[in-house]
Amino acid sequence: MKFQYHNPIKFYFGTDVFEQIPTLCAGRRVMLVYGGGSVKENGVYGRITELLHGSGIPYVDYGGQTTATYQGILDGIALAKREGIDAVIEVGGASAVDTGKAIAFGAVHEDMEDYIEGGAVSDGNHLFNIIIPTYPSTGSEANGVCDMMGYKGTGAELFGAWPDVCLMDPSTTMSLDRKSTAYSALICFIQTSAWYIGNHENEIAKGFSGVVLKTLLESLEKLLADPQDERARENIMWASCVNTMGIFRSGIDDFYPWTLYSVSYILRMAHGVSYREALAVAYLSWLEGAAKYYMQDIRLLFTEILGIPAMLDDAGLVEEGCTRLRKLMEAGGIPVTLSAHDECPTKEYIQKSLNPEDFGIFTLEEMAQMVARCYR
Repeated sequence: MKFQYHNPIKFYFGTDVFEQIPTLCAGRRVMLVYGGGSVKENGVYGRITELLHGSGIPYVDYGGQTTATYQGILDGIALAKREGIDAVIEVGGASAVDTGKAIAFGAVHEDMEDYIEGGAVSDGNHLFNIIIPTYPSTGSEANGVCDMMGYKGTGAELFGAWPDVCLMDPSTTMSLDRKSTAYSALICFIQTSAWYIGNHENEIAKGFSGVVLKTLLESLEKLLADPQDERARENIMWASCVNTMGIFRSGIDDFYPWTLYSVSYILRMAHGVSYREALAVAYLSWLEGAAKYYMQDIRLLFTEILGIPAMLDDAGLVEEGCTRLRKLMEAGGIPVTLSAHDECPTKEYIQKSLNPEDFGIFTLEEMAQMVARCYR
């Protein structure tokens, strides 16, 4: 086993973490990056701006970042330069977070495009950057990766855009409705499960991810019964963070579950659906397809994490495991199919949209079957 681990972010967790803002931003000119109107409706925006006003810290709004697009990032960089911004605070979910991280990085890199898809190694330079997650799920608050859409007609990633501080107040998630709460836990579960079944080298990392998976399931079930369960919301917020901070992937040498994201990518590109909707629907189909080659791993997930009886044969186990996940999704109001959208993408579309390495062990025909199952 061989790996490196690095995470330069300082994390604050608790209901009083916003009190750090005046000290962290003293003497700076701030850009506030956020998505839709939810951060204003739930009072988070007001709490932040009141602290900035009270401390005499000037700020500029950059709202409406409901999707992290390349053009939106470029426009934000231009605004930051025009306004003399030297600190960025991004508030909300993954789209706002990825947009803010990329702006903080790109504002000091005229050659930002060179860093997309790992073309150049990050030098670590960026505007001072604070993340305030209010919709924990994908874990973008805990890493230096920015997903963006609309880059040369496709999706792309910027690497090495690390934030400095993450302020996590679980009470900010209390206003999430049933569906958003379910998505929050489910997407974190899916991402973490990929590290769990794809890890054959590091028992410690695998054990950590297993505990997180069980806790996520328990927390989601509690919140579906009682949306005000504070401990459950705390667990999901911290799980989202540790999911991507690098601990779970330590020692992994062949991360085949990456093919799950290839399936969901096709759905996103074909219909413009959100990351969370595409990944949730793709997950069930991918588990069925992956069982052909990785049944031992799928069996471990279903028996050890979901508690499906181990005496079932492979086909019965996969059916029972997927059925339990499907019922959990339905209980949270999460769509389990894309049947309401246009026709299923063709094999030609899939082949054109993915690189050969994105198929992993799967053939084009098998990838097409997994995509097709998302529409049944």
